[in-house]
Amino acid sequence: MQEQPDIVIIHRGGLGDFLMAWPAMHGICEHFSKSDRFWIGPLNRLPWLKPLGLQICPREMQLAFDALFASRSRLQALAGTKIFWFVLEKHPPVEKHPNLFFLQGLHHSAMVPVRQMYAKELLRQGIFFDPGWLAAWRTHFGKGARANCAQTNGPRKTALLFPGAGHSAKQWPLVQFFELAGWLEKQGVTVRFVLGPAEVEQGMRICDFPVERPQCPGDLTDLLRGADMVAGNDSGPMHLAGMSGVPGVVLFGPASKRQWAPVGLRAVGSDTPCRPCTANGRIHCDDPRCMAAIGQDVVRRELAALLGKQ
Repeated sequence: MQEQPDIVIIHRGGLGDFLMAWPAMHGICEHFSKSDRFWIGPLNRLPWLKPLGLQICPREMQLAFDALFASRSRLQALAGTKIFWFVLEKHPPVEKHPNLFFLQGLHHSAMVPVRQMYAKELLRQGIFFDPGWLAAWRTHFGKGARANCAQTNGPRKTALLFPGAGHSAKQWPLVQFFELAGWLEKQGVTVRFVLGPAEVEQGMRICDFPVERPQCPGDLTDLLRGADMVAGNDSGPMHLAGMSGVPGVVLFGPASKRQWAPVGLRAVGSDTPCRPCTANGRIHCDDPRCMAAIGQDVVRRELAALLGKQ
C-alpha cells in the first residue's frame, strides 16, 4: 500500500482571506484524511483549524520549507510532503518543487469570488471542493455550537457594529456608525461596538455605546454566537459572522463585492464610478469617496429587512 504523504498548508494573509480559503483547506484535509496534516501561518488561526486535524508544523519540516527561499540544500526533506500554499496574486520568490502547489485566489481575467478561485485551483490537483464545508464550519463554530456562548439581552435583539477594517480606505466614516447605532436603538435593538487590536492601537474612541474588545479568536467567535445581526466594513470579522450564521450588512468600497462578499451577509456599496478600484487585493486609494457615499438609507433598509424577518 502506498504511504500517504504528509500535508502542509501555508497561509500568511489576513483574516478575511484566511476565512475565504478555509473551505479549500477543508477540502484538502478531507482528501488527505489519512495523512498527517500541518500548518504554517499565524498561530492564532489554530482554533479554527483544529477540526481539520491540522497541527503546528514540526521544526525540521519548517526548516525544509524555509530552505525554499535560499537553496535546494534541504529540498530532499520534502520528498514525502505535499505543500499547499495559498496566495492572493503573485507567487513568492521560491524555487519550484514538484510537491509545492500554489493556490491563487485572485486573477485579473476573472472577477469571481476568491473562495471559488481557490476551488478551481484545487480541481487542477484533482481535489474536489466539498459543498458541505459551510455546514461543517457551523457545526463547530456556528451560533448553536456552544451552549455557554454570550447571551442576548432578553427579548431585545443584539447588533454588533464593526467600524474597523484592514485598510483605512475601507472604513465607513465613524460618525455614520454612530448614527446607525442611534437608529438601531430606536428600533429596540441593543447595540455594541466591537474593536479589534488595530482599532484599539489606533485610539479609535466610541462614546455613548458599549464596546467589546475580543482578545483572541475564541472571544470573537463567542461574541458572534450571542448576536442577532452585524453591520460593518469589509473585514475579517464580517466573514466570520456570515460563516457562523449571523445575518447582517457589510459595506464595500474599493474592493469588489463580487470577489470578496462574505457568505450569508447582504453586501452594499455606493454607485461611485471609480469603484471597485482594485482587482488584485492592493488598495492605493487615498480619497475613499465610495465609502463616504454609502448612505444611511441603504444600510438601514437592509437591517430593517432583517429585523422584519426576525
